Amino acid sequence: MKYFGTDGIRGRYKGPIVNEDFAYCFGLALSDYLKDFHGQIGKVLLGRDTRPSGESLSSSLSIGLEDGGARPFEAGILPTPALSFGVRDGEYDLGVMITASHNPAPDNGFKIFSRKGEKLPVEEEEFIESKLNLTLRLPDKKKEASGKSNALQAYIEQLMERFPKNFLHGRKVVADMANGATIETTPKVLSCFGAEVFAMNVGDGIINDGTGSEYPELMQERVRETKADFGIAHDGDGDRVIFADGEGNCIHGDQVLGLLALDASRSDSLTGNGLVATEHSNSGLGASLAIEGIDFFRSQVGDRNVSLLMKEKGCNLGGESSGHVVANDYLPTGDGLFTALRVAHAVERNQKSIRELAEEIALWPSKVGSFGVEEKIPLSEKPELAKALKSANSKFGQNGRILLRYSGTEPKIRLLVEGKDSNLVSEIFSLLSTSIEKIL
Repeated sequence: MKYFGTDGIRGRYKGPIVNEDFAYCFGLALSDYLKDFHGQIGKVLLGRDTRPSGESLSSSLSIGLEDGGARPFEAGILPTPALSFGVRDGEYDLGVMITASHNPAPDNGFKIFSRKGEKLPVEEEEFIESKLNLTLRLPDKKKEASGKSNALQAYIEQLMERFPKNFLHGRKVVADMANGATIETTPKVLSCFGAEVFAMNVGDGIINDGTGSEYPELMQERVRETKADFGIAHDGDGDRVIFADGEGNCIHGDQVLGLLALDASRSDSLTGNGLVATEHSNSGLGASLAIEGIDFFRSQVGDRNVSLLMKEKGCNLGGESSGHVVANDYLPTGDGLFTALRVAHAVERNQKSIRELAEEIALWPSKVGSFGVEEKIPLSEKPELAKALKSANSKFGQNGRILLRYSGTEPKIRLLVEGKDSNLVSEIFSLLSTSIEKIL
C-alpha cells in the first residue's frame, strides 16, 4: 500500500501525505468506504492527540466526511484506546484518531477503527486507498459545527469499574504522559484508585520531545527521587506504556507480557492457555512460559496482527515488546493505562514487587538497532546481505535467531540479534550492523 503502514498513516505534517488537502480527500474516501462496506455512511468519531496540527487536520477531515455524506462527531483530545472504546460504546460506524503515536511532534497521521473498535483489515485499507482522489483540494468554506462526544468520560468511568476500589492506596507512582493524549486520564484514574501520583509532562511541553516511552530516563530518575513503587511512561497517544521498578530500572516489555500471562494463568483468567507476541519478542519469554505450561505464539509485528492471531488461537492476551498490550476481552487494541492498572493489580494480588514478578521471565541476551534508510529496497535484491545473514545464522544454529525487517512507520530498518551466548550475540550484531550500513 502507498499510504497505510503497519499502524495507520503517518508522515511529516505539511508533507506530501499529511496535510489539510489529504485530510479532506481522506474524509471523502472514508465516506465511500462506509457506503460500500456497510451500506450506509453513518456516524464517525474523531479524536486527536496534543499535536498543534491536530485541530486543523481534524477540521479538514470533518469537512471531507460531511461532503461525502457522513456525520462527524468530535471527541477532542483523548488517548487512542479511549477512541476505540468510544466507537464501540457509542455505536459509531467508524473512528479516526489523528495521531502519529510515538513519532516526533512535527509528524502526524491517522489511525482508523471499525465499529467494533478494531484496526481495519488490510483489504479494507486497500479499498480506502483506491477511493482516494488526491486531485481534489480542501474547499474554501466554513466548517459546520460537528457533533460532540462524551467518549472520554465514558472511557474513564468504565475503567473505574474494572479494578477494586482504592486498590493502589499507599502506593507511589511516577507517570510520564509525554505531553500527549493521556494528560487528562492517567493521573486522574491512578489517583482515584488511591495512588500518590507524581505526574510528569502533563501538557507543559512538546509531545514526545525528550519525554515519554521513547525517553524514559527522566521518569526513571523521578522514581529514584520520590522512592516510588514503580514508574510508567506513555507514548504520545497512550496505547503503549513502559515500566520502571522501584529502583528506577526499566522493565523489559517482554517481561511485562510474561508477568501478565503468569498472573492471568494463576487467577484462571487466561483463555486459550497461551500468550500471543510478535516475531520481535525475546525467545526467553516463550521458554519461561513453557515452564508453567503456557503456550507461546508469534505473529508479525503490529498490534493488528497480534489481535488477528489472538482470535485464531482463542487467546485473550497478547502484545508487543514495545509496550502494546492487547486484552481482547477488554478492548481489541492496546491501552497503556489499562495495562498499567493490570500490572499494578498483579503486584497487589501477588504481594510481590514489579521487579520480582518480572524476574520470573528470564530473557535471552539480545541486541537491537535501527538504521536509517532512504529507500526500502527489498532485501531479496541484496544478495550480499542475504549471504551475511546466512553466515550469521549458521554460527547460532538452534541457540539464537536474527530478525531483520523494515519499520512499518518510519524510514528505518531494524535488526534484532538474540541467543543464549551473550558474546556470540555481540559478535554477530557487530558484523551485521557493519554489513547493513555498508550495503543499505
